[in-house]
Amino acid sequence: MKKTRMHILASTILCLSIVSCSDSFDTSFFDKEIEDPEFDISISGLPIGYINYSAKELFEELNEDLTVSTGTNDIISFSYSQTLDGSGNADFVSVDDQNFNGDFDLLASSGLVGSAPYVPGAVPGDEVSKSFKDIKELTKAGGASLDVELTSADFSNGTFTITLATTTQAKTVVEFTIPSLQRKDPNNPGSYNRTFTLNDKSGPDQNSITVDLNNYTFDFTFDDLNPDSNNGVNNIAVKLDATVTFEAGDVVSSDDTLTYTVSLNSPEVESAEGDFKQSAFNVNGQTFDLDFFNDIGDGSLTFENPILTLSATNEYGFPVGINLDGISTNASNNNILIITDDSPTDDNIEPIAGGTGTYAIIDAGLISGATTSDITLNSSNSNLSDLLSEKPTEFNLQVSGTSNPNSPTGNTNFFNVNNTLNVSVDVELPLHVSFDDVTFNPEPIDLDLDDDIQDNAKQLSLRVATKNTIPFNGTILLDFVDDKGDDNESNDDVLFSKSVQAIVAAPVGNDGFSTYTLDANNVLKDANDNVIEAHVPMNGDDFAVTFSESEIALIGDATIVKLSIVFDTDSNGDGTATAVKVKSTDQVRIDLALKGDLKINTNN
Repeated sequence: MKKTRMHILASTILCLSIVSCSDSFDTSFFDKEIEDPEFDISISGLPIGYINYSAKELFEELNEDLTVSTGTNDIISFSYSQTLDGSGNADFVSVDDQNFNGDFDLLASSGLVGSAPYVPGAVPGDEVSKSFKDIKELTKAGGASLDVELTSADFSNGTFTITLATTTQAKTVVEFTIPSLQRKDPNNPGSYNRTFTLNDKSGPDQNSITVDLNNYTFDFTFDDLNPDSNNGVNNIAVKLDATVTFEAGDVVSSDDTLTYTVSLNSPEVESAEGDFKQSAFNVNGQTFDLDFFNDIGDGSLTFENPILTLSATNEYGFPVGINLDGISTNASNNNILIITDDSPTDDNIEPIAGGTGTYAIIDAGLISGATTSDITLNSSNSNLSDLLSEKPTEFNLQVSGTSNPNSPTGNTNFFNVNNTLNVSVDVELPLHVSFDDVTFNPEPIDLDLDDDIQDNAKQLSLRVATKNTIPFNGTILLDFVDDKGDDNESNDDVLFSKSVQAIVAAPVGNDGFSTYTLDANNVLKDANDNVIEAHVPMNGDDFAVTFSESEIALIGDATIVKLSIVFDTDSNGDGTATAVKVKSTDQVRIDLALKGDLKINTNN
């Protein structure tokens, strides 16, 4: 007998690679180079080789952007992370422009009557001294009281302007002190004070001075009854010590007054202390894609123990409440996160007092540094599992924040514009899961086969034997398609289809883990150390996939192969999806053999 056309066999093996290997999981279920064949009595035909996959390798190839990690008990987990940005709060504590006015009767009790040139001796000592104290309250633009109670503040920008005016011609010396305005200069501490001298026989007079706010610290605690005490909030205290000295000919009147105006212009708060009450706090929302759900089709899926963790590092000196009602998915139904246990202890989750919804409580930072709070949502305190069973492809974190959640008053807070709040959102999906006909749809495989297959092969068959410790069943569906080259898939012709039940789920124990092991010698054993034979799916002529002569003829017209891989966790074979746990070390070995009915060229 003459030797066969060996390049036909090579082409056949290329055809086999449609099922067994490709560049990535996105184009094939199997993405490993086929190892050299080993003889196995359980699989007849010409041995091609074998493929061995761990469960972790399988899921890593599901999507190149998918993070597959291992957690407790080596369970495979899919992980997603996003960051919520707490910046944009530079004006969280702000003070509007302010104008305060005071009007004092300097000479009402001086003994002067009417208005006339001063006669020496009309006032004992020819001078009058008076002291005045006044308290002015910070307000919002328009005059309404502030929503917060400030006790102190530093300003990075802005000015403080003092204007004094008198209607008397007599020399008026005013020592103007602002107890609320404290100098930052360590070499010159104390309250702001300045001596003003107004006119000397020059008629009515005024004097102004402007200072930079960033050189001072404001103390807003001076009491509204006594500027020397410190029980108040939002107060600016002023003190005036005025002395009027008379000289002959000064035109003076008992109605003469001394007025002042104090103005805050364009103040920008750098830091502040006080009770910020419940004020809106900016938290920039984010959305992240759930890549896992992008790659599965119809069928039910339930994660038994999904975890969503908010890990917040807070440098601000007040707690922040994030409204969890702002967490949702893009699923059509059951797409809003709902807290089912909103009064647990020590988990930083609280219902919103007097309202609807739930806060995740981020603890206040300390003067000595930041604090970190971890808020965990899972199946025991939320509908997270139900939310994910809808297989959403997007997770939306459009949340809002508030200071001092559920604490409307009595708070001791501090703020600095340079501080930050960083919130990382981590979704972990441990593969403790139940599948029911969940379908993965990798990218189609381009197909360009040698014409010798059509000319020389009457029949080709592929046999598969699997030894599996993963608690998943797996069926591969293949559609051989003539792609018309446009974007409309309805124009494509499906020439023929094939399927193979490639993987039979390993049974699981009471703990949800597989009871099968596969040793280094390729021996599959159960929990009692009994040897388990390989699974060899039968189809056609005792082979898993058999290509008839007519199908081989059509293969030449196929330009792509569309694949679907259907998983389920019916490990008991009773039609019910079982919740199983998948370890990274679970594995499946697939041995491949080939049988061909080939033409022999006796002339060559």
